[in-house]
Amino acid sequence: MIVSCPNCSTRYTLSESSVGANGRKVKCAKCGHIWWQRAVETDFFSADLSDAPTEIRPSHPVGRGAGKGGKGGGKEAGKKSRFTRPDKRSLIGLAVLAVVVAAVGAGGYLARDYVVHQWPPAALLYETLGMAVEAPGAGLQLQNVRSEQKVEGGATSLLVQGQIVNVSDVERMVPRLRAVSLGADRKPLQSWLMDPSTERLQPGDFATFRHSQPDPGPVAEVTITLDGR
Repeated sequence: MIVSCPNCSTRYTLSESSVGANGRKVKCAKCGHIWWQRAVETDFFSADLSDAPTEIRPSHPVGRGAGKGGKGGGKEAGKKSRFTRPDKRSLIGLAVLAVVVAAVGAGGYLARDYVVHQWPPAALLYETLGMAVEAPGAGLQLQNVRSEQKVEGGATSLLVQGQIVNVSDVERMVPRLRAVSLGADRKPLQSWLMDPSTERLQPGDFATFRHSQPDPGPVAEVTITLDGR
Protein backbone atom coordinates (compact mmCIF):
# COMPACT_ATOMS: atom_id res chain seq x y z
CA MET A 1 0.00 0.00 0.00
CA ILE A 2 1.12 3.59 -0.65
CA VAL A 3 0.74 6.13 2.15
CA SER A 4 1.34 9.85 2.11
CA CYS A 5 2.50 12.12 4.93
CA PRO A 6 -0.38 14.50 5.80
CA ASN A 7 2.12 17.27 6.51
CA CYS A 8 4.61 17.28 3.58
CA SER A 9 2.91 14.88 1.13
CA THR A 10 5.97 12.62 0.94
CA ARG A 11 4.85 9.21 -0.33
CA TYR A 12 5.91 5.86 1.15
CA THR A 13 5.34 2.21 0.30
CA LEU A 14 4.17 -0.07 3.16
CA SER A 15 2.85 -3.60 3.18
CA GLU A 16 -0.59 -4.04 4.79
CA SER A 17 0.81 -6.84 6.96
CA SER A 18 3.34 -4.45 8.55
CA VAL A 19 0.53 -2.01 9.41
CA GLY A 20 -1.69 -4.69 10.94
CA ALA A 21 -5.44 -4.82 11.32
CA ASN A 22 -5.54 -2.09 13.98
CA GLY A 23 -2.97 0.13 12.32
CA ARG A 24 0.24 1.56 13.75
CA LYS A 25 1.81 4.87 14.59
CA VAL A 26 4.32 6.04 11.95
CA LYS A 27 6.72 8.93 11.64
CA CYS A 28 7.70 10.75 8.44
CA ALA A 29 11.44 10.43 7.88
CA LYS A 30 11.47 13.72 6.04
CA CYS A 31 9.57 16.23 8.18
CA GLY A 32 9.15 14.23 11.41
CA HIS A 33 5.35 14.39 11.43
CA ILE A 34 3.62 11.56 13.37
CA TRP A 35 0.27 10.03 12.50
CA TRP A 36 -1.73 6.84 12.96
CA GLN A 37 -1.83 4.72 9.84
CA ARG A 38 -4.44 1.99 9.32
CA ALA A 39 -4.56 -0.69 6.67
CA VAL A 40 -7.92 0.68 5.55
CA GLU A 41 -7.68 4.44 5.48
CA THR A 42 -9.70 6.25 8.18
CA ASP A 43 -9.46 9.58 9.95
CA PHE A 44 -5.72 10.11 10.51
CA PHE A 45 -6.16 12.00 13.77
CA SER A 46 -8.83 9.90 15.45
CA ALA A 47 -6.41 7.34 16.94
CA ASP A 48 -4.37 7.48 20.14
CA LEU A 49 -0.87 8.86 19.53
CA SER A 50 0.60 7.90 22.93
CA ASP A 51 2.61 4.89 21.66
CA ALA A 52 6.14 5.33 20.31
CA PRO A 53 5.91 5.91 16.55
CA THR A 54 7.65 3.76 13.95
CA GLU A 55 9.69 5.86 11.54
CA ILE A 56 9.25 5.03 7.88
CA ARG A 57 11.41 6.06 4.93
CA PRO A 58 10.67 6.60 1.24
CA SER A 59 11.20 3.63 -1.03
CA HIS A 60 12.93 5.93 -3.61
CA PRO A 61 14.15 9.57 -3.70
CA VAL A 62 11.35 12.08 -4.01
CA GLY A 63 11.52 14.35 -7.06
CA ARG A 64 11.74 18.12 -6.91
CA GLY A 65 8.51 19.80 -5.89
CA ALA A 66 6.90 16.64 -4.42
CA GLY A 67 5.75 18.52 -1.32
CA LYS A 68 6.30 21.55 0.85
CA GLY A 69 9.75 20.46 1.92
CA GLY A 70 10.54 18.43 -1.22
CA LYS A 71 13.43 20.43 -2.61
CA GLY A 72 16.02 18.25 -4.29
CA GLY A 73 14.44 14.96 -3.14
CA GLY A 74 15.67 14.98 0.48
CA LYS A 75 19.04 14.25 2.07
CA GLU A 76 19.71 11.03 0.13
CA ALA A 77 19.03 12.67 -3.25
CA GLY A 78 21.09 15.66 -2.18
CA LYS A 79 24.07 13.41 -1.50
CA LYS A 80 23.79 11.77 -4.92
CA SER A 81 23.54 15.11 -6.73
CA ARG A 82 26.70 16.58 -5.23
CA PHE A 83 29.36 17.55 -7.75
CA THR A 84 32.28 15.13 -7.87
CA ARG A 85 35.59 16.84 -8.47
CA PRO A 86 37.70 15.22 -11.22
CA ASP A 87 40.84 13.46 -10.06
CA LYS A 88 44.35 14.67 -10.84
CA ARG A 89 44.84 12.34 -13.80
CA SER A 90 41.65 13.60 -15.44
CA LEU A 91 42.77 17.21 -15.04
CA ILE A 92 46.17 16.42 -16.54
CA GLY A 93 44.51 14.62 -19.47
CA LEU A 94 42.24 17.59 -20.15
CA ALA A 95 45.21 19.97 -19.98
CA VAL A 96 47.21 17.87 -22.44
CA LEU A 97 44.22 17.69 -24.80
CA ALA A 98 43.82 21.47 -24.66
CA VAL A 99 47.52 21.96 -25.46
CA VAL A 100 47.33 19.56 -28.41
CA VAL A 101 44.23 21.25 -29.83
CA ALA A 102 45.85 24.68 -29.43
CA ALA A 103 49.05 23.47 -31.09
CA VAL A 104 47.17 21.99 -34.04
CA GLY A 105 45.17 25.19 -34.45
CA ALA A 106 48.29 27.37 -34.26
CA GLY A 107 50.15 25.12 -36.70
CA GLY A 108 47.25 25.22 -39.15
CA TYR A 109 47.22 29.03 -38.94
CA LEU A 110 50.97 29.63 -39.23
CA ALA A 111 51.45 27.04 -41.98
CA ARG A 112 48.32 27.97 -43.91
CA ASP A 113 50.28 28.90 -47.05
CA TYR A 114 51.97 25.49 -47.02
CA VAL A 115 48.62 23.75 -46.43
CA VAL A 116 47.06 25.62 -49.36
CA HIS A 117 50.09 24.77 -51.51
CA GLN A 118 49.64 21.07 -50.78
CA TRP A 119 45.84 21.16 -50.93
CA PRO A 120 44.50 24.28 -52.74
CA PRO A 121 40.82 23.70 -51.77
CA ALA A 122 41.87 24.55 -48.19
CA ALA A 123 42.06 28.20 -49.29
CA LEU A 124 38.27 28.38 -49.25
CA LEU A 125 38.19 27.06 -45.68
CA TYR A 126 40.71 29.65 -44.49
CA GLU A 127 38.81 32.44 -46.24
CA THR A 128 35.58 31.27 -44.57
CA LEU A 129 37.34 31.54 -41.19
CA GLY A 130 38.49 35.05 -42.05
CA MET A 131 42.18 34.13 -42.48
CA ALA A 132 44.04 35.77 -45.34
CA VAL A 133 45.69 33.22 -47.62
CA GLU A 134 47.83 33.97 -50.65
CA ALA A 135 46.82 32.28 -53.87
CA PRO A 136 49.17 29.56 -55.17
CA GLY A 137 51.90 31.21 -57.22
CA ALA A 138 51.74 34.59 -55.44
CA GLY A 139 55.06 36.42 -55.81
CA LEU A 140 56.08 34.23 -58.77
CA GLN A 141 56.28 35.10 -62.43
CA LEU A 142 56.58 33.10 -65.64
CA GLN A 143 59.25 34.05 -68.15
CA ASN A 144 60.91 32.72 -71.32
CA VAL A 145 57.92 30.44 -72.02
CA ARG A 146 58.09 28.63 -75.35
CA SER A 147 56.10 25.94 -77.09
CA GLU A 148 56.78 24.13 -80.34
CA GLN A 149 55.66 20.99 -82.12
CA LYS A 150 58.20 18.34 -83.05
CA VAL A 151 58.03 15.19 -85.13
CA GLU A 152 60.27 12.34 -84.02
CA GLY A 153 60.01 8.82 -85.46
CA GLY A 154 56.82 9.73 -87.22
CA ALA A 155 55.14 10.83 -83.95
CA THR A 156 54.18 14.43 -83.23
CA SER A 157 54.67 15.97 -79.78
CA LEU A 158 54.28 19.43 -78.27
CA LEU A 159 57.30 20.67 -76.30
CA VAL A 160 56.55 23.29 -73.63
CA GLN A 161 59.27 24.87 -71.48
CA GLY A 162 60.03 28.02 -69.52
CA GLN A 163 61.08 29.54 -66.19
CA ILE A 164 59.43 30.59 -62.92
CA VAL A 165 61.01 33.56 -61.12
CA ASN A 166 60.53 34.63 -57.50
CA VAL A 167 59.97 38.39 -57.84
CA SER A 168 59.09 38.88 -54.15
CA ASP A 169 61.42 39.53 -51.21
CA VAL A 170 60.58 36.33 -49.31
CA GLU A 171 60.97 32.62 -49.98
CA ARG A 172 58.13 31.19 -52.06
CA MET A 173 56.74 27.72 -52.61
CA VAL A 174 56.42 26.81 -56.28
CA PRO A 175 53.15 25.07 -57.23
CA ARG A 176 52.64 22.76 -60.16
CA LEU A 177 51.86 24.34 -63.50
CA ARG A 178 48.82 23.68 -65.68
CA ALA A 179 49.04 23.84 -69.45
CA VAL A 180 46.03 24.03 -71.75
CA SER A 181 46.35 23.71 -75.52
CA LEU A 182 43.84 25.61 -77.67
CA GLY A 183 42.79 25.12 -81.27
CA ALA A 184 42.30 27.78 -83.91
CA ASP A 185 38.77 28.39 -82.57
CA ARG A 186 40.31 28.86 -79.06
CA LYS A 187 38.54 25.79 -77.78
CA PRO A 188 40.59 23.60 -75.36
CA LEU A 189 42.17 20.54 -76.91
CA GLN A 190 44.14 19.09 -74.01
CA SER A 191 45.06 19.96 -70.42
CA TRP A 192 47.96 18.61 -68.34
CA LEU A 193 50.09 19.35 -65.28
CA MET A 194 53.82 20.05 -65.16
CA ASP A 195 56.20 19.88 -62.20
CA PRO A 196 58.78 22.65 -61.61
CA SER A 197 62.45 21.83 -61.10
CA THR A 198 62.21 22.87 -57.43
CA GLU A 199 59.46 23.40 -54.88
CA ARG A 200 60.97 26.46 -53.14
CA LEU A 201 62.56 29.62 -54.46
CA GLN A 202 64.56 32.28 -52.67
CA PRO A 203 64.03 35.93 -53.72
CA GLY A 204 65.40 36.48 -57.24
CA ASP A 205 65.94 32.78 -57.97
CA PHE A 206 64.17 30.85 -60.71
CA ALA A 207 63.01 27.33 -61.44
CA THR A 208 62.52 25.68 -64.82
CA PHE A 209 59.89 23.41 -66.32
CA ARG A 210 59.88 21.28 -69.45
CA HIS A 211 57.22 18.92 -70.77
CA SER A 212 56.59 16.98 -73.97
CA GLN A 213 52.92 16.31 -74.70
CA PRO A 214 52.28 13.50 -77.22
CA ASP A 215 49.65 13.72 -79.97
CA PRO A 216 48.78 17.37 -79.28
CA GLY A 217 46.46 17.80 -82.26
CA PRO A 218 46.04 21.06 -84.23
CA VAL A 219 47.41 23.37 -81.51
CA ALA A 220 47.25 27.10 -82.21
CA GLU A 221 48.04 28.39 -78.71
CA VAL A 222 49.17 27.15 -75.29
CA THR A 223 48.29 28.84 -71.96
CA ILE A 224 50.26 28.10 -68.79
CA THR A 225 49.22 29.01 -65.25
CA LEU A 226 50.60 28.43 -61.76
CA ASP A 227 47.73 26.16 -60.90
CA GLY A 228 48.82 24.39 -57.72
CA ARG A 229 46.45 21.45 -58.24
